[in-house]
Amino acid sequence: MGKIYEYRTTVTIGDTNLLQHMYFVQFFTLQGITRDLWVKECVPGGLESIRNGLVLITRSAQCEYKKDLFLYDKVLIRMQIRDIRGASVELVFKFYNEDTMELHAEGTNEIVFANSSHRVCRIPENFRNAGKEYSADE
Repeated sequence: MGKIYEYRTTVTIGDTNLLQHMYFVQFFTLQGITRDLWVKECVPGGLESIRNGLVLITRSAQCEYKKDLFLYDKVLIRMQIRDIRGASVELVFKFYNEDTMELHAEGTNEIVFANSSHRVCRIPENFRNAGKEYSADE
């Protein structure tokens, strides 16, 4: 089992409905934020690759909801990489209430790599190597 990338946040008013439950769509927003920060913090040259035209395209995303999160809950998102292929990877997310460490949701996000012309391309080595470090496949 490889490293686990963690991102922490707090549920705010804008994240909730009238009953102060976190909107379901926020799980997908948090998947994107976690992925983007992993690229920034863990992929050597990842930001430069994106600035030079590399595009990360979400092919599919899913989230299995288990339990509500509420206003001001502290959320811990844990992400790993699964199924590294030629031009795509699958990211795996688990959402916890950080105070209780109860699992509230889990999901996946399949990312396809493309060049500046939006043509599918092979995963660059810097992304492939970082992905292997965070692999859930072992």
